[in-house]
Amino acid sequence: MSKKRKIVIISISIIIALVLLSVAVFFITRNVTEVANENRLSKMYDKMMKDETYQITFKLNEDNQYTVSRSGDVANIDTYNDGKHLTNIVKDGNTYLLMYQTKKYYMYQNNTTGLGELSNELNRVIQSQEPEKGEEKIDGKTYKYEEYKGVSYFLMNEEDSVIEENTNTRFYFEGDDLQYIKTITGDKSELIQVDVSYHIDNQIFEIPSDFQEG
Repeated sequence: MSKKRKIVIISISIIIALVLLSVAVFFITRNVTEVANENRLSKMYDKMMKDETYQITFKLNEDNQYTVSRSGDVANIDTYNDGKHLTNIVKDGNTYLLMYQTKKYYMYQNNTTGLGELSNELNRVIQSQEPEKGEEKIDGKTYKYEEYKGVSYFLMNEEDSVIEENTNTRFYFEGDDLQYIKTITGDKSELIQVDVSYHIDNQIFEIPSDFQEG
């Protein structure tokens, strides 16, 4: 093989390698950009609504927490408010309010408000804006957050009237898993723990046998 031909082959090989490298860099850069632009809250919402089956607990402390469980057209909203325990069960197009202190339940016909309240609010937040993104340490561990302005829905300890326009909410993630929500109002903030699951025991949609209709 002549020296000139060898040079041509080497040159072609280098050009091909450079083209392949450019293509690889393009796709890697695009994937990194897509990941950076990905909204974790939106991704969680899509997973929730795929089968409309999810269970999410919001906990301020032992005496103030609530769990929203949904499976299709039935739901259970279990609440502890200053230690007082009550549950709303939505099924068959009605809502059943369970009072644990008296072991009585009350039926509200043609009422399914609690069925999609949480998912509707999350969708409203997601559609309202592109979130501000950042990182913050909580108990010594760093979490990525998405902050939405003008959101106060998740505030649990509402001592004074809240002006929603002046309230921001941060959603903290470990990977794609939501771990905390912080509501910020002026120089005050409230941090709640969050636990998300997509597996539900269907027994929670039944009225306990020891409850009587009130």
